[in-house]
Amino acid sequence: MIIDSHVHVGTFPSVESAGHLLSTVPDVVAFRTRHRELYERFAREEPLDNGEALLKDMDKFGVEKAIVQSRPGISNDFVAAIAARHPERLIPIAVPTPWPTPADDPRDKGRMMSPRDVAEELERCITELGMIGVGEIFLRRLTRKLHPEDIADDLAPMMEVIAAHETSVQIPTAWTQLPGGLYYGDPIWVDEVANRHPSARIILTKMGREIDHLFENCLSVAMRNENVYLEVSGSSSNHLRRALQVIGPSRLLFGTDWSPVWRFVRDPAPVVLKSIRNVEEATDDSGIRRQLFSSTALNLYNVPISRWARHARERRELSHHRDDR
Repeated sequence: MIIDSHVHVGTFPSVESAGHLLSTVPDVVAFRTRHRELYERFAREEPLDNGEALLKDMDKFGVEKAIVQSRPGISNDFVAAIAARHPERLIPIAVPTPWPTPADDPRDKGRMMSPRDVAEELERCITELGMIGVGEIFLRRLTRKLHPEDIADDLAPMMEVIAAHETSVQIPTAWTQLPGGLYYGDPIWVDEVANRHPSARIILTKMGREIDHLFENCLSVAMRNENVYLEVSGSSSNHLRRALQVIGPSRLLFGTDWSPVWRFVRDPAPVVLKSIRNVEEATDDSGIRRQLFSSTALNLYNVPISRWARHARERRELSHHRDDR
């Protein structure tokens, strides 16, 4: 069984029309600057449900379940609705710090959220929407601080909610397609957060995106803090092999970073297949592969997944009751 711990759902007409422009990784990275008018159009569009497209790719590559989260312009409520249509296979996690659309200026302090507001949105997503954890947070929505201790201060209310619900948070590493914010992609500051909140699990996504010094910093933080996990999408088999040697498979998590944009990449391979190949190239041990593909995710999310199943069942029963009336 394969569980994909890192998937972004929700799309827009302009994004769907851009597939022919996004066949390689450099195409995706340069999309914002190379096709600016097309890229910016989605900020004025209504979102679309792309759950069926995701399920088609999951079936193609043998993925049983996906942990799904939002992307720029997509709300937590929209993600929860997509997952609720396929509750046995799609499990939603919250992004309480929305990522900016092209209509946003990340420097605009008026668009900042207070630490308490972020914690309250997360609590709502867990208790009302049934979401089981936290996806990739956008730090610039929450903090302008640069010192690790100051960043940790601003994250504290959110981390307390995470610990109280026995769940986890994903923190992106390296670069994104969005402008600015590159400073926070170096995960060295996460060491302070992990130390302060040892019962909250932290997942460093993309494991540095094949950039050696960022990968080494991911590894350093994970070595020092047993509540830190590394997720493998965007990484390499060489880095994964080293991570297996240093921290072992029980804190390494399979993911693909499937999204409305990345799903179009075909050269040198689709993102799901690339992540699967990285695992297969890193180890031929069937037990370690099983740990990476599913066991770590089950250990990390097992209790919250059960909670989501219960929430989805109750939601269906309520809907049926309303229909009967």
